[in-house]
Amino acid sequence: MATSDPRVLIKQYDGRRLYRPGTGSYMTLDGLATMVEDGEDFVVHEARTGEDITPAILKRIILERATHG
Repeated sequence: MATSDPRVLIKQYDGRRLYRPGTGSYMTLDGLATMVEDGEDFVVHEARTGEDITPAILKRIILERATHG
């Protein structure tokens, strides 16, 4: 029996738009940063290909925080 993935799914669409299907809402990179700070586990998939791009998104969060405080 398959178990469901407990991570929150985020999809990235063209133009870097981040969408959270579970809530039907768009997110910002700051919103994802808050999820990291709150310890929420998530995965980001490229909407068109389904590729897991979570590591690249986490790098973007780190870079934004490093340059903008």
